[in-house]
Amino acid sequence: MTQEVKVVSKTVQIESGRNVWLELIDTPGLNEGATKDLSHMIDIIKRLNELEEIKACILVVKFNAKIDAQYKATMEYYSKLLPGLFEKNVIIVMTEFKTDDNSEDTILELRKCSKQISYSPQIFTIDCCLTSDSPEKETSLIMRKVILDYILQLPPIKVNNQMVAKTDYIKHKDAAKYEKLQGEIKGYKERLQEVHTESKKALDDTRSKKKEINEKESKIKDLEEKLKEKDTTEDVVAEHWSINEVWKWFQRFTRGFNIKSTHEITHYTTWSNEKCEFKEIVQTSHSVKGKVQGQFMRGIYASVTAYTEKRIKYADEIQKLKKEIETKNKNLTECKDEWEDYRKEHEEKLEEIELLEKYIAQRHVAAEKCLLDLMTMEDAVKRLEELKGLD
Repeated sequence: MTQEVKVVSKTVQIESGRNVWLELIDTPGLNEGATKDLSHMIDIIKRLNELEEIKACILVVKFNAKIDAQYKATMEYYSKLLPGLFEKNVIIVMTEFKTDDNSEDTILELRKCSKQISYSPQIFTIDCCLTSDSPEKETSLIMRKVILDYILQLPPIKVNNQMVAKTDYIKHKDAAKYEKLQGEIKGYKERLQEVHTESKKALDDTRSKKKEINEKESKIKDLEEKLKEKDTTEDVVAEHWSINEVWKWFQRFTRGFNIKSTHEITHYTTWSNEKCEFKEIVQTSHSVKGKVQGQFMRGIYASVTAYTEKRIKYADEIQKLKKEIETKNKNLTECKDEWEDYRKEHEEKLEEIELLEKYIAQRHVAAEKCLLDLMTMEDAVKRLEELKGLD
């Protein structure tokens, strides 16, 4: 078999006098090594894509020669590479032909080499390397012209944008890579399931913590409203005194009063039914004292009300409210920190889910490529560079 890709181009004249441009590609066999096999196939595909169409595949085989494993592998490879060509445009040229009982054996073996050859291809027989004075020379030239005429009448097969068929070595490597990718996909899917569970928990924790935050904020707001109501200079009653007498008839007399308050008294007010009057009223920081004089019989005749500020009267409550608000604000801050942690954890889980799904998708694509018989020229060149790196 040919060891390298060889291309021969020339113009030939056929019977009608018309010139025909022919380009012959002599293709090498396989099993010369992983790097060489792939390099040859890339060269062939590049050449075919330049031609854009091809007329025939000529299988040249020595008559009664044993079809060895290399030839079979080569046939199988090219039939997958150019299925359209093998379905219609294959011809067989047998050299050193002679008719005997075994003449069909070689043809049958050739047909077994490719599932694409489901028909009986045209067979031609020629002799090789005849001398110029050989009597069979003219017959051989006529046969070659017949072969050319037959090829020219065949419909062309389009081969532009042709992909590279994988060699057995590449298939073997891709099979191993496929198993590795399936293992990675399985691992990523298991982790994806775990992360979905963790993400759901983080989301539930986030929602629960948000509800807790709202409840705490509402409670703090209530406490702040209470504090706002009490922590003010607004007046509030500190103490109250009134004169309430029960007599059958009017009596004139003087009553003294001394109002004391635990809270600082800011001011006071008096009231009477105009049948009496207040005298000698003295106010201190915590008391109001004086006298009320008049005629009294039955009922309330006079009263004194001492006032203080709300913030003074409710000082203890205000301090208690402030401490409670401070404690609850601290708890709220901790709660918000926990909510932020859960929220970040949920976001991280979502990012991990997205990343895992991306990894799984990438490996599915890579695994699908491993199962294909063909690869793009770009992929083939990459694989060739990888192989060269291993040599």
